[in-house]
Amino acid sequence: MAFADTDFTLPRDAYATFDALTLKKLIKQRLTQGGIFTDQDFEGSNISSIIDIIAFSYHLSIFYLNQTASEALFDEATLFENINRVTKLIGYSPTGYKTSVLSFNAEAGELLPANIYTIKRFSYFTVNGVDFSFIKDATFSKTTDFNETLTTLSDQNLLYQGKYFEHPTQVAIGEDYEIVSLIVKDTVNKEPINIEHDSINVFVQKFNDNKYIEFVEVDSIFTQDSSTYAFEKRLNENGFYELKFGNNVNGVKLAAGDRLFVYYLKSDGTKGVVAANALNGNNINIFTSNQFEKISSSIYEAGSIFLTPSIATNVRFTNDYGSTSPSEIETVEQIKENSPKTFFAQNRLVTVGDIDNFINKNYSNIISSSRAVNNTSYIDNVIKYYYDIGLDAPNNDPRILFNQVKFASTSQLNTVHAFLVPKLRTVDSNNIPFFLTSSQKSEVVNSMAESKMANMEIVPHDPVYNAITVGLEPTGGTAAVSDIDKTFLVVRRAVNERFSATKIKENVNNVFKNAFNVETATLGQTINLSDMTGQILNIPGVESIITRRINDKNEIIREVPFLNVYSFNLIYSDVDIASTSSNITLPYFKYPFLYNTTLAERIIIETVDS
Repeated sequence: MAFADTDFTLPRDAYATFDALTLKKLIKQRLTQGGIFTDQDFEGSNISSIIDIIAFSYHLSIFYLNQTASEALFDEATLFENINRVTKLIGYSPTGYKTSVLSFNAEAGELLPANIYTIKRFSYFTVNGVDFSFIKDATFSKTTDFNETLTTLSDQNLLYQGKYFEHPTQVAIGEDYEIVSLIVKDTVNKEPINIEHDSINVFVQKFNDNKYIEFVEVDSIFTQDSSTYAFEKRLNENGFYELKFGNNVNGVKLAAGDRLFVYYLKSDGTKGVVAANALNGNNINIFTSNQFEKISSSIYEAGSIFLTPSIATNVRFTNDYGSTSPSEIETVEQIKENSPKTFFAQNRLVTVGDIDNFINKNYSNIISSSRAVNNTSYIDNVIKYYYDIGLDAPNNDPRILFNQVKFASTSQLNTVHAFLVPKLRTVDSNNIPFFLTSSQKSEVVNSMAESKMANMEIVPHDPVYNAITVGLEPTGGTAAVSDIDKTFLVVRRAVNERFSATKIKENVNNVFKNAFNVETATLGQTINLSDMTGQILNIPGVESIITRRINDKNEIIREVPFLNVYSFNLIYSDVDIASTSSNITLPYFKYPFLYNTTLAERIIIETVDS
């Protein structure tokens, strides 16, 4: 482009259109008008080379100017440090690293006398070379002098992968809203370590009387009164945590000379994931340090009975399920999605959308998909569904009954029903569904107690697992899970096709696996059979597909020239099963998975003469 104005009085937005070639043209135009330089139009001349350098230098400067301007905008920021600074203006703090968690069972032996015991926070198990810790005090009652299952202990607590460390002591300077940084780096690469986001404990030794006081974490220091010992936590753009304290109006202010003792959980990342039964036979280790013993003498009530290494041998811990997978620090995309929702909620849980956002933001290491609904929607959709499939008393369904008895104290109309899908392992190899454990559900529900409306009750629910697999009923017959092995997906390839049957079969199987990937599957998902069919037909070497049904004599009794599937409730498959070739949109309480017990065996590659 060129500008005719010899005084270079350009439009205000003209700079945005500049590139190196445009700048070069403008410089040459100006030199020509001056009448002094005569060789600037000759490529390779000295003056032309200088013009090139100047033009491209300005081009680079303008590029970075535009990048800097864009990175200051919410919609256009692409770097974590920039979106973090932008959302800080609305009081949003990104969620940090979430370590893997482990549910457990506990049983006390007859040698442990009846009494009330406390397992001190930071106590831990060493399992296969990695540690799992209590991030809070765990109190339980032994009510008899016999063997006793400690249901309350296991239902209300989780173990978090990692071990606690004591940060070097810091001394307060006594300013309003004082910020203390928790800077912990890896000794090798000097990068921030994986600190579990919910693990930070702060104790302050007051300068005036040397007493220890525990400061509790709150969402916002500005919502606290002048007598609350609290701190607000924020993950900054450098990957370290900042701890903000009050000003004696909003939260208690740190006094000059106050000493701060901070404890945090260091995670081992993906190396810390363990399988079922990993806890079995492992004894608990009681965390101790000289400083923590001094703190304990101040913060715990006199007369408390703590689990010690000697009496801990009388408590047996086991785990029926493996640990969850950890989740990384919020990405830029996640921050852009979550921050507006959190801002509008103002740290309050009022709507079902607020609850969904809270769960998705804070429990990405436990829950893969969630959906909260009000009581009306629950009755009109979920309860109606159970009536429609023939249940006389839906509330007596084992999963519904268990959750309502355990978590619902009333039948008030302001009940919110939250359907929760555990992360990753929704079904095992035998197609047995997994559900959140009682301790995981308790953790989610209890964490919302301070933010939800006073009359709101949150009841966690297990999803209805909806199985999908290749299936075709006989002509005039009905679909049944028992006849799945009589249905095949026939994939036809040309006789002279260079792609092997083995490779084609592998690619077809991958289409099914990808469509039901546990990393992307959601409650209420649409199963796009049309898209799956298109992907199969686009596999190199595939000419066409057929869904084929055989009888007990291995005779073909029906074929259709498209992909046909069975869709069914895994538990009530006799009354909730459908045969279809159309796309399937599940209701919000159903979660899809691939019923793949024999699927790979039921994909047949046939070679046909074109």
